[in-house]
Amino acid sequence: MLEFVEAQPNQNLLLRDILIESKGYWGYSAEQLDIWRSNLKFESEYISNNTVKLITRDSKVIGFYALTRGDVDQLDHFWLLPQAIGLGNGNITFVQILKECSSIGISEFFIVSDPDAVGFYLKKGAIIVGEVYSAAQKRMLPKLKYLVG
Repeated sequence: MLEFVEAQPNQNLLLRDILIESKGYWGYSAEQLDIWRSNLKFESEYISNNTVKLITRDSKVIGFYALTRGDVDQLDHFWLLPQAIGLGNGNITFVQILKECSSIGISEFFIVSDPDAVGFYLKKGAIIVGEVYSAAQKRMLPKLKYLVG
């Protein structure tokens, strides 16, 4: 059974490492992953000021997600460790994300998706609404919109 636990501001390195390890699953080079690892930072304020939840199974962290509020609400992060991918954890977590959105008053959100995850979000009902340039990846990334409920 999955559980969703508030991330703590001092868990910024854990979040970064989950993200990097998850990206590694999708075939990015070790060199690229090392560059991202050295440049990516989750500030304590980011964790404190947004909905950031660790995804756990049997008390072990297997991923995390982050919802950000603002002029535009966004599913800013959703990452699973490689050993947790393909086992239904993404589907269960997405249901939890939608429950979280409903409880905090988010009726729609945007996702700037890694290209490898677009199919997942489209199957969930998101629609592609454009593209956003990623300086870190030096390419355009798909931007999707999801209507909650």
